[in-house]
Order: sequence, then C-alpha cells, then structure tokens
Amino acid sequence: MSDPRPSRLDLVMATWCPHCEPLSRDRAQRLSRRLGVPLRVLDIDRPEEERVADALVRDHGDWSADYLIPQVFLEWSDGRVSHLLTGVPGATAGTARAWDLLLEKAASLGKRGPDRTNGGAPP
Repeated sequence: MSDPRPSRLDLVMATWCPHCEPLSRDRAQRLSRRLGVPLRVLDIDRPEEERVADALVRDHGDWSADYLIPQVFLEWSDGRVSHLLTGVPGATAGTARAWDLLLEKAASLGKRGPDRTNGGAPP
C-alpha cells in the first residue's frame, strides 16, 4: 500500500474576518499550490458551508460553540484529516506569523503521511 498523500486543503473562514480575508485566503492558496492540492474555502456565513465547516472543526480542529477562525485542515488520501492552523487572537500579525511557520513546513507536509502520534497534525 502506498503512503498517504495530501488530497485537499480546507480553509474555514468568514469574509468579515481580517485574519481570514485576505490574509488566510491568500496564504491558503499559496499552500495549496505548493502541496499540489485543491483548496476548499468554507465560509461560516453561508449556511451550507457552515454545516460542513462546523463538522470539520468539531471533529478535527479547535472546537467551541463560537470557535476561532481561520482554521486550516489538510485532508489525506487515506481519509485522515490534519489540523494545521488556528488563527491567533489579537492583531493579525500573530496569524500571519503562524502562516509563515506553516508555509516553511509545507515541503515536509506533502512528502509523508500524517503524524499518527499527535492526531494527524504536522510536527
């Protein structure tokens, strides 16, 4: 059996959120290109997308009834989901730095399957 490969990047966001638009949308597009996977944007202000986003965050992310956005997930060919990022409260500089760190790790994300010791999150 072959090693799992990234299959899709998911961005949970809202257009009114300065951590999401344009910061996270732009960086998520860059990450999806680097990984060679499609990007799915889930806007929590659109009811159909919100249902999908809520389930994704509840099952794999930083869940609370009023969860933080953005949240970013990487889906794998074997069905696993890795939670990659949650926006940092406060100034957008914190979320920008979290994205910078994630983009630095992007090459290693696509070369190996999810880390089974920490719930599928990248090291």
